[in-house]
Amino acid sequence: MTRQPDCTIGLDLGTSALKGVLMAEDGSVLRTAERTVAYDHPAPDCVELDAEGHWRDVVGLIRELADTARGGVRALTISGASGNTLLTDAQGRPLTTITNWMDCRCAKQLPPALQDLTPTDIRRVTGWPCINTFPLAHLAWLRQHRPDLLDEAAHVGMNTDWLLFRLTGQWVMDYSTATTFHLQNQLGRSWHGPYLERIGLREEQLSQLTGSGVAVGTLTPQAAEATGLTPETLVVTGAFDHPSAARAVGVLEAGQLLLSCGTSWVGFLPWNDRDALLDVELLCDPFLSDRGGPWAGMFSVPAIGPVIDWYLDHQIAPGMSGSDRFHRFDTLAARAADGADGLRINLRAPPATVDAEPERIARAVMESAARAVNTHLDRLRQRGFRFRKAVMVGGPGNSPLWPRIVAEVTGLDISVGSVHAGAMGAAILAGIGFDCFANEHVTRSSMESPTESLNEYDSA
Repeated sequence: MTRQPDCTIGLDLGTSALKGVLMAEDGSVLRTAERTVAYDHPAPDCVELDAEGHWRDVVGLIRELADTARGGVRALTISGASGNTLLTDAQGRPLTTITNWMDCRCAKQLPPALQDLTPTDIRRVTGWPCINTFPLAHLAWLRQHRPDLLDEAAHVGMNTDWLLFRLTGQWVMDYSTATTFHLQNQLGRSWHGPYLERIGLREEQLSQLTGSGVAVGTLTPQAAEATGLTPETLVVTGAFDHPSAARAVGVLEAGQLLLSCGTSWVGFLPWNDRDALLDVELLCDPFLSDRGGPWAGMFSVPAIGPVIDWYLDHQIAPGMSGSDRFHRFDTLAARAADGADGLRINLRAPPATVDAEPERIARAVMESAARAVNTHLDRLRQRGFRFRKAVMVGGPGNSPLWPRIVAEVTGLDISVGSVHAGAMGAAILAGIGFDCFANEHVTRSSMESPTESLNEYDSA
């Protein structure tokens, strides 16, 4: 009897959607699944998620993938767009909702605990400069407004380490995910005592720190029943979403570039010198540095995805949905001349009705997104960073036209990776966790090619 391959499951918990893949041991994707994310807005600037509902969505996604794994699922990994905040009791029962990274309740007035800090201070310690959003701000807000709740919490963390606890009974957070928590000393790979003192946290309230692709433990009987997996299934640490996607498409070395196009458009670039990344004010991820590999920097064109959606819904493809909506987007943009006859749309500004034909608007939206990326690339080139090739992942990569526009505007040789790259990277980390793969480079050599060159689009 032929042995069925051992499979891994990788999840990418994105801002807009939860995505998952079932991956065979040769790196081929056997199945994908997805859930949309719905947020609550209990007050202006507040963006929250019900924790138990989030758990049900995650285990439902896992079960959907597990149902088709005839050879069994050896390991599971969760990566995602972290930077969310959750407080629980000693049994992991939520004391709060999950405060999302988009929550801006501190944007207008910093809590007292943070008022003498600067983004530069925070960047040097944590790798990221965020001072009025993300968990550091959320927790400082709680210290100001709900100190009793912060003191009562047995555990202070994010949705990702809580999910690992629900699956295994272990509180663990990887270095990459912890970067978005803003309480980690990134160089020391430890919790940063001065920030804990500012917020009034005890280190025992936080998860154990470790690398990505490290085994946490096997599923508890309750988690096995909820997910449809066996209690022998291993749970492995993941990463932030962009370094997870980079693993899937082979962006592993300095000089390579990943363009991840979703709610925000993010450039991800491995680089060996952490100080060089900080000097040009990039977000810094530990990436492969704990194993002697490169760090990585990220730049962002934040929150342009919803603005693009507004132009689609109101001026390019009103009343349309699904594939029809994006087909019209591509068709109209292809009809317009390069440069959209001078029309430019600022995707960083609030959307507003444009007095122009839908064709020109569609083309202008695509070109404006490409120019926004190129502005960052030009700044990096002036500081000595060099790129020739990039892999583009996310919904816009499915367009037969948009990647070509990005290539023309940026001068990069663009290839296109899977829209499920983040989840695929998580599945790769799961394989590393149970020693199916020695590392990401071995993984890449055994996998099918995850990208398509633009030459393949030329014949479409």
